[in-house]
Amino acid sequence: MQIKDRLASSGYFMAFLATVIWSGNFIVARGLSSTFSPISISFFRWLIATIVIIPLAWPYLKKDLALLKRQWKLMMVLAFLGVTMFNTLIYTAAHWTPALNLSLIAITAPLYVVLLNRIIFKEHLLKQQVVGFVVLIAGLLTLLSKGNLDILLQLEFNKGDLTMALAACLFASYTALVRKKDSRIGNLSFVATTFILGELMLLPLFVGEQILIPTPLSFTAESFYQLIYIGVGPSVISFYLWNKSIVLIGSTKAATIYNTLPIYSAFFAAIILHEAVLTVQIISSIVIVAGVLLVVRAKKA
Repeated sequence: MQIKDRLASSGYFMAFLATVIWSGNFIVARGLSSTFSPISISFFRWLIATIVIIPLAWPYLKKDLALLKRQWKLMMVLAFLGVTMFNTLIYTAAHWTPALNLSLIAITAPLYVVLLNRIIFKEHLLKQQVVGFVVLIAGLLTLLSKGNLDILLQLEFNKGDLTMALAACLFASYTALVRKKDSRIGNLSFVATTFILGELMLLPLFVGEQILIPTPLSFTAESFYQLIYIGVGPSVISFYLWNKSIVLIGSTKAATIYNTLPIYSAFFAAIILHEAVLTVQIISSIVIVAGVLLVVRAKKA
């Protein structure tokens, strides 16, 4: 039992750390979007991630090659969902819709995970988890609207919102389907394979864009470091931790922890962008954490 508890604790910590690192992705990508197209950002992000992870994963790739080939269809689907399309759609949506809309739609992903787990794995939610989700969503809406719920009523949805909704669905599908991976496949070789396949599927999109809609690639020292960050942090590190956490604690609990992302985004915005921290943001963050604890600590009677 103690070993099981330690593994679960590791899973929660990995999901938490992955989410913290992911929260910085939105801030860094905001600067890149003014000089690079969404496809270009995704292409260079995953190119860097692939270059970094292959030397680390090479021994495990050779060891797990037969198992990976056996699940090649699943690997293609996961690479397409999690690497090729998910972040490309986020970067695309950011051109058309305000940050509040993006955040509101992004937090629906865990609800899709719950729905998919119910359909695919016949997984039921406990009453305490339902209450936790309600508390969690209330805290998130308060945080994102800064206590002024009239803002939510005045939102007008556009094609960027629909694009972000599709991105949230794809991330939820990726998170749910990771559970179908053969448990004998090592996490490092699994992540490396999804990066390689996802980047290969991004390549024709990038080349096609450069041919049909030539866009200048304005590399500066700042953009170079920004690309390195999103290529290593939110890509290699976060995806490794995220996939490992799903194995240890399940996709529903991991996705619930993902909903704390706006807290860290607000924190980094205060530190990096010098945005003010409001009392309502602190209170709503406490409510969010309470909702998460209700979900992850729920136990069957």
